[in-house]
Amino acid sequence: MKSIKGKILLCMSLTVVICLSILGGAGICLNYSSTNQLLEQTLRETVKIASDKVANELTSYLNVAIDTGTIARLTDPQQSPGNKQLLIDDKVKQYGFQRGNIIGPDGISALDGKDYSDRIYFHKAMAGQANISDPLVSKVNGELSIIVAAPLWKDGRPNTTIAGVVFFVPQSTFLNDIVSQVHISDNSAAYAINSDGYTIADNTTGTIMTQNIEEEAKSDSSLARLAAIHGKIRKGESGFDKYEINGVQKLAAYSPIAGTDGWGMAITAPTSDFMGATLTSIGITCALLVISLIAAVAIAYWLAKKIGNPIHICTERIQKLSEGDLKSQVPVIHSKDETGRLSEATRLITDSISNIINDIDWGLSQMAAGNFAITSQSQDLYVGDFKPLSDSMYKILKEISAVLRNIDQSAEQVAGGSEQVAAGAQALSQGATEQASSIEELAATVNEISNHIDKNAGNAKTASEKAASVMDQAKESSQRMKEMLTAMDDINQGSGEISKIIKTIEDIAFQTNILALNAAVEAARAGEAGKGFAVVADEVRNLAGKSADASKNTSSLIEGSLHAVERGTKIASETALALDEVVNGVEDVSAAINEISAASADQASSARQVTQGIDQISSVVQTNSATAQESAAASEELSGQAQILKNLVGQFKFGSTESGEEPVMPVPDESNYMVQGCDETKY
Repeated sequence: MKSIKGKILLCMSLTVVICLSILGGAGICLNYSSTNQLLEQTLRETVKIASDKVANELTSYLNVAIDTGTIARLTDPQQSPGNKQLLIDDKVKQYGFQRGNIIGPDGISALDGKDYSDRIYFHKAMAGQANISDPLVSKVNGELSIIVAAPLWKDGRPNTTIAGVVFFVPQSTFLNDIVSQVHISDNSAAYAINSDGYTIADNTTGTIMTQNIEEEAKSDSSLARLAAIHGKIRKGESGFDKYEINGVQKLAAYSPIAGTDGWGMAITAPTSDFMGATLTSIGITCALLVISLIAAVAIAYWLAKKIGNPIHICTERIQKLSEGDLKSQVPVIHSKDETGRLSEATRLITDSISNIINDIDWGLSQMAAGNFAITSQSQDLYVGDFKPLSDSMYKILKEISAVLRNIDQSAEQVAGGSEQVAAGAQALSQGATEQASSIEELAATVNEISNHIDKNAGNAKTASEKAASVMDQAKESSQRMKEMLTAMDDINQGSGEISKIIKTIEDIAFQTNILALNAAVEAARAGEAGKGFAVVADEVRNLAGKSADASKNTSSLIEGSLHAVERGTKIASETALALDEVVNGVEDVSAAINEISAASADQASSARQVTQGIDQISSVVQTNSATAQESAAASEELSGQAQILKNLVGQFKFGSTESGEEPVMPVPDESNYMVQGCDETKY
């Protein structure tokens, strides 16, 4: 919601709604809370009064039984049962009991002869405890009865010997009569339960000693809350609680019955019995809130309309003014407050801006027609912050006049300069053509050099490959020579071993010769018997001599071989060194050839780049030549356009004096401009 009327309406409505809601909500909450508190207090006090009444009634009955137990005649064996019955009947009549009785220590009644030994109240009384029993079925008439029993003291002296039990039976409806008297609303109910949770007093007698809510809650979950309340009652607690049964919200107050064995009383009532008036009050409050809200919104709407509508009208007119609407009238608002003043101010703003725009439009249309000798038709409109508009128009006239005159002068200069540019462009075109021819010849020469460099690079690459092959062969020959030197070293070592063997053979031959001589000497000593042996010894000597000769010859040959091997080894070593030098030389040559090949490749690449550069220069020269020709044509066209521009500027009308000089106009009050070019023209 963007309108002021809407904002005023929204703010006032929200304020009223919030205030009324807070007040109404607080009133409703306080009403509801106070009703609940009052109801809780009432129920608590009512159930307490009812339980006290039952307790007092039972206490009075119990006191009668206790007093009766101290009457000595009831234990006097000289008294007849008839006399004893008369005493009991007097008490019954005096206190409104239903009947009374005396029970002996053995549980047999001394008056009617019935056996009461199975009764709990009998055993408690025999233990010296006066007590009130839960409702039980009477052995006399079969009705549900409450028994008030007390010890019967021998000779009427309490706390001595118990001679029996005296009991009285109150009216069977006395508890029901008490709870039926409790009435706090149309649908309220009161009842009492015993320590086992069974109902012992109720408006409906059919539930007495038959209804146990806690037991029923085990099979009916809807009774769980009420069963919890009964559990508190049996614990002797008093309090207030709420529960729901069969869809009906109910209130419950409970209190223990003093002087009993776990008895308690409860009062229940539907919430609707007490909250009807409260809900009616809440409904009336809500209705009043709605009526107040509607009235407040209506007043807020009237006030928002009274304030917002004039503002809306002025806003729409100013919006139209921002969209260029200067002719629509401003609606008149007859009001003496700020809205009327706003309407009048809007009208004045619209009229003033409209007149200023019309004056500026007239001036601009005159300038568009070429007339700069003009003056404002409504100088008095330009006041306050509008004064800079007049000054700006004044400055525009002066600046445009100066610019147009400068354009006229520049047109003449452009016409002259364009002719010079055209001549220079023709000369540039001619020179560019000659440069293109020279560059083409240079490109051809560079291409030829590039081809020679590529050829040299190819030859260098071939030489590098041959050198690499020779280097590999030389390395292989050097390796073979090294293997031959190794073999000669092995031969030399073998020859040394052979020399040792020959020396050994020579020693053996020498020894053999000595043995042969010894054998010959021995054979000679032996005479005829040793002749054969002498022949053998002589042959052995001959063989030893031949062996020695052969060993010497072999030794001489081996020595010759050793000398030859030494000379071969020396030559092979020198050859190996020479081959190593050849390999190193070939490596140096190969490296040099590789460098030559790389340099040739770089030269070829550089030659190609030079060729590309020359091509680019040739392209640039051709472009320059074409550009020069285009510049010449453009200069000629520019000269024509300059003449046309000069003719156009001549169509404008400027203010001037008789002497032909531009006057100095008065300076505006709020500016520092010194303006020339207009004949007393000022905005």
